[in-house]
Amino acid sequence: MKRYIKSGVQIVGNDFVFDFEHNSKDDIIEIQTPQIFKSSINNNLYWFGYIFKPHVSSRDRTKFIHYLKGLSEPSISDADLKRFIQRPLQYLSPEVNLANLDCFVYPLSGRSKLVNTMIRVINQFTGHDTNRVNFEMIKSAPTDVQFDWKLFNSEWDTPETKLQYMQMKKYIEDILIPKIHQQNYFSIAKNVKAKYRPYIKNYLKFASTEESDNFSNLSNANILVIDDINASGSTLNEVLRILNSRNNRCNIYVYTLIEHTS
Repeated sequence: MKRYIKSGVQIVGNDFVFDFEHNSKDDIIEIQTPQIFKSSINNNLYWFGYIFKPHVSSRDRTKFIHYLKGLSEPSISDADLKRFIQRPLQYLSPEVNLANLDCFVYPLSGRSKLVNTMIRVINQFTGHDTNRVNFEMIKSAPTDVQFDWKLFNSEWDTPETKLQYMQMKKYIEDILIPKIHQQNYFSIAKNVKAKYRPYIKNYLKFASTEESDNFSNLSNANILVIDDINASGSTLNEVLRILNSRNNRCNIYVYTLIEHTS
């Protein structure tokens, strides 16, 4: 049985409980304040709704993320999920003008419906009669994944890091890239160590050539890139790299529900 307590989000047994009116020192996430977080990523404005408190373990963070995504039992109720998503939107809207958005861009995940729920809630928040175009980013074939040697060399090929650079370069050429290309399914989180992730590219693409062409033809559109959880920044950086390479005539904003980069 759930035990409702005066708090933001707390762990009780194998479940999580929400109180949308209060915070306490035992919360894993505060719901009341601050209302929205602002940063930047790849020279684009970036907002996120929630951040874990410093005392929360990696295990509990992962457990809560699975809870939100419906990947565990029990999972969050539809009512709690909708309200959890809605809370930061009232503070995001004045920053981005959600009602004036022309497009959503988001990475498609077969394991989670959370992004789709976020989009549905945003549409409800701004009115059902708003016409927007959705662009999905899907996984490329592992053989299409590339390594950004130009960026890597510019950051690591220095007199101070020469030995480490040579060791890393050998690992990338002999182990990392061949292993990626041999995969049936590529996951940057599972297949690439954190320090190499900023240099992995071409692992996402538009869902179709038609979508890619349609995005390229946009002009002065207001675009919101949406992801559910920002774990390392790699996925968002790749999405933004692709968008900017196709079209630099639009206003691109980024929003995730939870920042989880620590």
